[in-house]
Amino acid sequence: MVHSAVVEYDRAADDLDYGGLTSTGTNRLLDGLPLEEIALLDTLLEDVELEVATEVAPAGEVIPWVHFPETAVLSLITVVGSGAGVEALTVGRDGVSGLPLVAGSRTTFVRIVCQIPGRSRRMRAEDFREALPNLPELSRRVLLYSQLAFDVTSQSAACNRVHVTEERCARWLLMSQDRAGRGEFKLTQVFLAQMLGVRRPAVTVAIGVLENAGLIQHRRGRIRITNRAGLEDAACECYSRVRARQKELLGF
Repeated sequence: MVHSAVVEYDRAADDLDYGGLTSTGTNRLLDGLPLEEIALLDTLLEDVELEVATEVAPAGEVIPWVHFPETAVLSLITVVGSGAGVEALTVGRDGVSGLPLVAGSRTTFVRIVCQIPGRSRRMRAEDFREALPNLPELSRRVLLYSQLAFDVTSQSAACNRVHVTEERCARWLLMSQDRAGRGEFKLTQVFLAQMLGVRRPAVTVAIGVLENAGLIQHRRGRIRITNRAGLEDAACECYSRVRARQKELLGF
C-alpha cells in the first residue's frame, strides 16, 4: 500500500531562498509551457507537500500519481530480493516521476519514495496518459527527460563501481541541492547509506571528511552545504558529466 503522508500545500510564496541558492519553487519542465498547455494542466494538477520517506509508488505495482516536484526530491530505488535497495535516480524540480507511462506501461519497476520533504505538483496517472497527446511541448520535454534519466542511471552504475564513498557522497549532495533548490535539507546517515548502497559506518566517515574540509555541516539529521565550489571539487567527475548532459538535453 502506498504510504499517504501527503498534505495539501498552500502556495504562499513564489520565490524561495535556501542558504544562498535561490529557487523559484517551480518545476522546470512545467516552466514556460504554451498557455493552452498550462490551462489544461491547471485542471489536472494539484499541490501537495510530501513528507520524508513517503512512498509514492511501490515497486512492481500500478503507478497511481505522476509527480512534478518543486521543492521535494524523490528517490527511485532498485529493490533486491532481501528487500534492500540502491538508488537509481533522483527526481526533483528538474524532472517528473512516472516515466513508464510514457512508454505505455502502467507499473513501476522501482520503488519511489520521498527523499527530501517539500512541495510537489501531481496528477493522476490515467489523466497524465490521456492528456499527454494534447500537450506536445510537455511531451517533448518529458521524452528528453526520459533520455536524461537513462543516461544518469548508466552513469550511476559506473560511479557505484569505481568511485570511493566520499566522492559519491559529494556528488549525491550536489544533485540533491540542484533538485531541491536549497542548500539545507533533512537527511539522516541511515537514509544516505541506503541511497548510496553502502554501510552506515562508511557514510559516517564520508560525512566526517566533507565536514572537516569545511564543505558541509551535519547536525541532528540535517545537512547544510556551506562550500558548493569545494564540494564540486570533492565530487567525482560523474557530477559534471551529468550536469553537462542535462544542459545539452534540457537547456538548464
